[in-house]
Amino acid sequence: MNKTLPKQLQQIHTTMRSMARQLSDNDYRTQYHQDLSPLGWHVGHCVFIETYWLREIIFNDPSITSELDWLYIPENILKPKRGPALPPIKEHLQWCEKISNENLAIFEQPSSAYITHELNAKDYLLKFIIQHHSQHIETMAMVLTQRQLQLKPSSPSKNTLSASEEINYDFKYYSGGKFDVGSPLEPDAFDNELPPQQIELSDFLLSDSPVSNADWLAFIEAHGYQQNKYWGQDGWEWCKENKITQPESWVNDNHANFYEVTSLGANPLNPVAAVSGISYFEANAFIKWLQENSIQHKNIRLPHEYEWEVADKSGRLNRTGEVWEWCENLFHPYPGFKAFPYENYSKPWFDNNHFSLRGGSKYTQPSIRRSSFRNFYNPDKRHIFSGLRLAMPTS
Repeated sequence: MNKTLPKQLQQIHTTMRSMARQLSDNDYRTQYHQDLSPLGWHVGHCVFIETYWLREIIFNDPSITSELDWLYIPENILKPKRGPALPPIKEHLQWCEKISNENLAIFEQPSSAYITHELNAKDYLLKFIIQHHSQHIETMAMVLTQRQLQLKPSSPSKNTLSASEEINYDFKYYSGGKFDVGSPLEPDAFDNELPPQQIELSDFLLSDSPVSNADWLAFIEAHGYQQNKYWGQDGWEWCKENKITQPESWVNDNHANFYEVTSLGANPLNPVAAVSGISYFEANAFIKWLQENSIQHKNIRLPHEYEWEVADKSGRLNRTGEVWEWCENLFHPYPGFKAFPYENYSKPWFDNNHFSLRGGSKYTQPSIRRSSFRNFYNPDKRHIFSGLRLAMPTS
């Protein structure tokens, strides 16, 4: 066994509990967004999941998990009911720490039954658990951000954001050809990254940086949110029904000054930083607006996720990891896909209504920062630290 893996898991446990301890009991169990569970549920769910795989599946011991599957298996309880069902925060965190420490002891001194189980080939189970928990840490950051948005903190300083007077991007050329996408490292990869495959791409261009806050403000000031010609039917209906006028994390102080709200509170918007908190619908509306108003950008589009991965693996793609970057294509199974380690990790989301995102945000943990990692969401979602990068054909 890789001796560093239990230490990584321990650090993740510490991070999750640290995020939780800043909250009151009420905040711990409050649902701040319809798509997000209360933060406390995520902490308990992660302890439950690792206990399920370690004790119930490997050692055939369901004594803990059988009593809690009604609460921590997502299909068994609706999100609004999860918070009220949690124990008091102090009691809950003590239980989580106790069980996770017991699990760590098993991982650190594995028995022969553990070592010989098929799930532990090449340390698969520990790597799966670490990545599972890492994704929940990012989701917990989403919860904390939504909490701050509801608290409506005031801007900490004078507005520093002004709209770009002219929108220019440096595009890098990527030569077409045959390329490998997906992960050859099966113990590290999720099922939707497998099996690795060879694809063929034409020459393409990708912008050297994501779309910035200053560029997005130019879209706002050009009344991009008020003109249906940029949106398409589904996007326009969503925009009007939800009264969308700015990115999810932006706040307007009623003097046409915008600032952003993060998991820690209010911050001034950095003009050159990647815009965050936009949906797939908004990303495409921005592209349509730019196509119509800039001759040099008349052929821009979102990148296909294969283009993004090939560019990132080349080592030439800059400023990744600021935001999850929307890709133009639907989330789909690779040829030869097999669901693993359970049927519904990826399979339900191949529904022709989820789009791929690549890259990662400032909250994304190291275990899932890889070129082949595939995120996926419905086109209306924007609580997910998402932005965009531009692509173009070469002719």
